[in-house]
Amino acid sequence: MTASAAPDQAANPVETAAPAVSAAAESAIPAQPQPADLFRTTIRPILSARCGACHDPGGKMYARLPFDDPKVVASHSEGVLRRLKGDDREALQRWIAGLAPAGTQQ
Repeated sequence: MTASAAPDQAANPVETAAPAVSAAAESAIPAQPQPADLFRTTIRPILSARCGACHDPGGKMYARLPFDDPKVVASHSEGVLRRLKGDDREALQRWIAGLAPAGTQQ
């Protein structure tokens, strides 16, 4: 059976090449980062640099508002946004927008 399958595949190379082309095309399109990934790679480092003295473990505000927890940051986003400027503020706004269900605003 294996020998008979090979000539069929060789006779129609377009069929065998199509899945590889599709996979290559899909991998060329960058995937949108998920909110959890964006928090870990972008938001958390910003908050650690700007707010870490108080809101990271050992800080005086950590027990009440731990900024290593994305749910806490999202629920207090207005206060956090007031303290950020420029690119840092824009990054947090993009992350918050990615959390909102379609058709709603925060």
